[in-house]
Amino acid sequence: MIARSLAVSLFLLTTVAGSIDSVPSFSLKRRFARVPGLELRGGAGPIEAETAAKVVGGIAITAGSVFTVSDKFCLKAYDVQGELSSTDARLVTDHNISILGAGLVMYSLLFRKDISFNLAMALGNLPWTFRALSNILNECSKTTGPSNMGSSMGLAVGAATMYAGLTDAAWASSVFKASAIFGLASGLPLLLAPGAAAKLWEIKGATDMTNGMLTGLGVTLTGLGALLTSLAWGDDIITAVGKKAMVDALACMKAMYFSPEWASIGVSKTSVYLWLIIDVVAAFSILVK
Repeated sequence: MIARSLAVSLFLLTTVAGSIDSVPSFSLKRRFARVPGLELRGGAGPIEAETAAKVVGGIAITAGSVFTVSDKFCLKAYDVQGELSSTDARLVTDHNISILGAGLVMYSLLFRKDISFNLAMALGNLPWTFRALSNILNECSKTTGPSNMGSSMGLAVGAATMYAGLTDAAWASSVFKASAIFGLASGLPLLLAPGAAAKLWEIKGATDMTNGMLTGLGVTLTGLGALLTSLAWGDDIITAVGKKAMVDALACMKAMYFSPEWASIGVSKTSVYLWLIIDVVAAFSILVK
């Protein structure tokens, strides 16, 4: 609960803190007009790149906030039936936290003029940092997992990233890259080999649905890692959102068509197709000329 409450509370405080005048208009052309080569990227899709990025960012911050406040909204949206075990319910929360983290970064850089790049990267790491702290304080390693070692690593990386972002530390760019790599290194095994990842993270109380839940977490965590990686290595926010959308689309297709564990959850494919269409359209609009 500490991760959920603090993450959503800080987002709301950040939103309220800015004045109406600080929110840019829907078009980002003037803001990014001087980014080298930006005008050479995008344009092939049905909507312009800036609009596509804002659609993805807006959906992510909205869904991440709502789903993190209540997992029931997420389960209803994906038509998942029945009571979940403590372990599976925890993984649903982790799935939503990953969406929220990406949403915070995109919201900060796409919709706000008063939030710096460093602060945006700090905010993006906030949900998982408090989640790791919550895991340790609540001794989750004894009940559902993950292991204390895994939570401690997440807390260390997240805390360092948040400190660097909040203080504009000279070493901020290095820790942003480390955080991005950690996100990808955590998400990809969950997506590609959930059974092995469960053993690696020492997940306890597994059910028939657990590996499917881990696959779903892998989709969103890999997407978050892709976004952070793109930004950490110098891409502008619109390009980064395009790359995230491409990774999300590929991860969704992997889960839908090549992960029998994920299919066993009973997720509504209609809901996932909606995400897939949005990601494909956004990636095409942003990355292809």
